Amino acid sequence: MSIFTVLKRKKRISLIRSEEYAFYAENTQLLSRFTTHYHMSQPDTTGFKIIQCNILIRAIKNKDIIEKNLEKYSLESLAVPVDKRDRFIRDKVWEDLENAHAPYFEIDKGRIYIPFFSRGLNLIYNDQPTRLMDYPYNELKDKPLTACIDLFDMYNFSLFSSTFTSLIKIKEDKTSAAYYHKEFETIYIINNQGRLDVCIPIFDRYLKTRNEEHLIRRIERVVTAYYSNDCSAFIKSLYEENLISHKTFIALARSASKKAIKKDKIFNRGKSPDEVL
Repeated sequence: MSIFTVLKRKKRISLIRSEEYAFYAENTQLLSRFTTHYHMSQPDTTGFKIIQCNILIRAIKNKDIIEKNLEKYSLESLAVPVDKRDRFIRDKVWEDLENAHAPYFEIDKGRIYIPFFSRGLNLIYNDQPTRLMDYPYNELKDKPLTACIDLFDMYNFSLFSSTFTSLIKIKEDKTSAAYYHKEFETIYIINNQGRLDVCIPIFDRYLKTRNEEHLIRRIERVVTAYYSNDCSAFIKSLYEENLISHKTFIALARSASKKAIKKDKIFNRGKSPDEVL
């Protein structure tokens, strides 16, 4: 059993009681056309798929905001000079997005409001919305899947660090980044393909006193130990920063010890310890 499995068993993440899950449950019907495409029909027990689903939901809501009043704004623009009509419609769309506190992130000073679309399409939706009324862009209103991309791979850390999520970025290395989710009380290690490598739940059910003072600084130490590939230092940092109970600390130490013994046995048979899962 890996130390991460031990952590998950000692911690029961309260997904259903969170605002993150409530948002997902309230808006899950918006995902009906997208879940099969993105393989997200069943949120997992780590909470990561709920985070991904909510990113999609917020992107769908942004798309709907932009498309909702285009025809009305087009009619209203007839009252302004021809050379100012596009700007009039664009300003109206921007006002709608601002009033809705629509989440976004920037790449090369361009705003990405709909991350399941390419940067080029986001440029059109954000800066040239009048084109959405003409073919082929007008078909995207009802058939968005024809232009969907792998948003998690394409935008990755820019996306997970944005207001599309409630994640707090802790640290980044060459191949992944660590984030903390306050409600789920979990550290997520997300790789550079936008997928979950490891989840590290903290505050297990045996911990009597939950100290959240200077929490991010304490989590930073844990993440640094994780990236150092020093299992003992990682387990020790969790305990010394009061993020796990003594009972869980002992369970993790035993699991790590058993794994080390298994590696030694395999190494003595002429294989690499890295072959042990």
